[in-house]
Amino acid sequence: MKKKIFYILPILFIGISCLLIYQTRNTRNEYRETVESSNINELSAFDQLQMALNKDLIDLGEALISFVHFEDANAATVSTNEEEFTFPLTIVDREANTFSLADIIASPDTFVIGDTFGLATDASNYFYYYRLD
Repeated sequence: MKKKIFYILPILFIGISCLLIYQTRNTRNEYRETVESSNINELSAFDQLQMALNKDLIDLGEALISFVHFEDANAATVSTNEEEFTFPLTIVDREANTFSLADIIASPDTFVIGDTFGLATDASNYFYYYRLD
């Protein structure tokens, strides 16, 4: 009887150890999958715009509506870090000084002086609006 216990106990110990190792390894793999799926980076607004339009765009960076001429020219000057662009505008509300810029694709309906937004362009010199994160 003692000989049987001498052989059965090590086999039982090895079997239980294998089960415990398998369980911890399985739990570790599940945790790794959870961590990997939670680390998916969100795309920036510029990247989202580029994917939505399926075009190769050039990011001009943050743009500021720095000057608006409401009288004769009806033009808005938009400044980036390196350049200034002039766009024709349509007055939405003269008292509130709101206007729209139809030449900037995907832009909101109204702007005011001092608004900042992301500006991008493509090879055809069309301009695109994107919100800043």
